[in-house]
Amino acid sequence: MKIKIDFFSGDLIEAIGSGVYEVAVTINGEATSLYIGESTFVLVRCASHLYELKKKPEYFGFSDDLLGCSDIGLRFSLIIPEGDRSRRKEREKIEIEKCKPKPLCQSGLSDRMKPIEEKVEALAQFLKTVDNCYKKA
Repeated sequence: MKIKIDFFSGDLIEAIGSGVYEVAVTINGEATSLYIGESTFVLVRCASHLYELKKKPEYFGFSDDLLGCSDIGLRFSLIIPEGDRSRRKEREKIEIEKCKPKPLCQSGLSDRMKPIEEKVEALAQFLKTVDNCYKKA
């Protein structure tokens, strides 16, 4: 994997707890949300996301070739710490709704993900609009 990973820079300690988080893809200074989620243990959940990405790149719409593109980055960030589960779930929905454009990997139904083919297509479209790195990979 050659993509750059920004794993809670500046928020690592807060990410140890509960909250709402975002996973975003970055390229050439442009970023867009891939996924917004919530967890009791944000840091652990996001480490699990990284493991799934490494095991199966399509998990976030990537291919093996794209993971080898050093121009692409993946940014994990804490949106808001929140210990109360019901408030955290509600805040997650609010963050997904207000995200423009919508997170590339989410279906629009709460935190559910799109089918793999749709995630791959959504990421490819974003990368094509920002850079030709996708065409090279």
